[in-house]
Amino acid sequence: MDEDQKYIGKKEKFSYGLAAVGSYMIANVIASYLQIFLTDILIVSPVFILVLMVAARFWDMANDPIMGIVIDKTNTPKGKMRPYIKVGAFLIFGVALLMFLPISGAPAWLKMVFAAVMYLAFDTAYTIVDVPAMGLMSVATPNGKERASLLSFYVTIGSIGTVLPIGLMAALGSFIPETWIYFAIAAITGVIIFTGYMLLYRNSKERFAMHSEKVRVRDMFKTAIKNKPMLLTLLTSMIAAPRYLIMLAAAYIATYVISIPGMSSDTVLLLLYVVVGGGMFVGILITPAIYKKIGYKRTSILFGIVGGVFLTATFLAGYTNYFVALPLMCIGGLALGAYNVLPYPMVGDSLDYLEWKTGNRMEGVCFSLNSFVTKFNNAIGAIMLSVGIIVFQFRQPEVSGVPLPQTEFTLNGLFAMVTLIPAIFFFISIIPMAFNKFTGKNRERILQELSQRRAFASVVADEYSESEGGAAEGAQNPAENHI
Repeated sequence: MDEDQKYIGKKEKFSYGLAAVGSYMIANVIASYLQIFLTDILIVSPVFILVLMVAARFWDMANDPIMGIVIDKTNTPKGKMRPYIKVGAFLIFGVALLMFLPISGAPAWLKMVFAAVMYLAFDTAYTIVDVPAMGLMSVATPNGKERASLLSFYVTIGSIGTVLPIGLMAALGSFIPETWIYFAIAAITGVIIFTGYMLLYRNSKERFAMHSEKVRVRDMFKTAIKNKPMLLTLLTSMIAAPRYLIMLAAAYIATYVISIPGMSSDTVLLLLYVVVGGGMFVGILITPAIYKKIGYKRTSILFGIVGGVFLTATFLAGYTNYFVALPLMCIGGLALGAYNVLPYPMVGDSLDYLEWKTGNRMEGVCFSLNSFVTKFNNAIGAIMLSVGIIVFQFRQPEVSGVPLPQTEFTLNGLFAMVTLIPAIFFFISIIPMAFNKFTGKNRERILQELSQRRAFASVVADEYSESEGGAAEGAQNPAENHI
């Protein structure tokens, strides 16, 4: 195969980009605003929120792998993955419109039922659309370099979606009431994500697929767990899951912890997102260049150290010393960006290892596991935030949208959740990546062997096709065999 040949056109790439923006937007809206919407607008019990987050994880354990199995068992004229993107686009659009309805005047039981149903519905809809969208990139092109470039493009452009809700909050907050601002942001996000995924469905193609023998469902996961590079990558990401606290708790930090003279809490929140999001965005931009130069493994370890060191320094500086704390947190944000980028190309890269080891790629199962880990990380952050609110004795508003003052113990605890706790787990996450051997010369050797196998299989397939064609021709013209 010619490594210089390109398969993905501008229209298709744009569709991937818009889908990524919408996907990252809705994920960030849920991650950043759902808990404070439940505690401060609906005034739902933090204990109930904790139970909901834990229960949702059990559903996650089922729906992500199920989706991966469904994809790997699907074979339609529209492809294995594209049909689910179309269905998922409609579902997630509907959920986005309903998720943040401010039914603050409803009975407590109804608000809890509403929150539970909508959160589980979002989780399901996101799985239906995200797993095939990620898997689609692995079969969009047989060119490995173009595939890696597409994955990096998806994550990089998608990162724009993480900051758009912040801009919407700043733009709409001055004339939309506090109780309706989250609904407005979610509705706009729903339109964007629906448009992006429908364009992706229309403009994408599944160009490359391994035609391997059929595998039983139970054997799919037996095969997938042989993908050691993928497992180490996902374990690294899972250990560092408390990093999600930084963005999840930002609204609480802006409302209750950091007070800057002359700034409203909305402005402080915008500043926090600019500071941390700026560092994260730079991390997203520079990570591909770094891993191309020093490899995935060293890049992951490097940013694990950066996150651990600078977030620890932020905690030591203290939340009242914001002139020092905010720049340190910005540098720590580099690690957030890197850890957001790395799993996607690393899981995509690991499919070559799995094919080399087993003869099967299992795109659906592997990317469903990656999607599961992403949502697991968000869930760990959300659960830790719920636990922190309880442990650090957070005082909920008595009137919807009217915050109460907090104790010093609560303020220090909330600040630790966005600095010291993520820092500790960044350091720990370095350990599994140290055992990743799919790198350097060993990786080059495996890829070379795999390329030779593919070339041999292609030659055999061509010869078989020619022999079958000749036999068929002879069968149609039996007299010619005697000439």
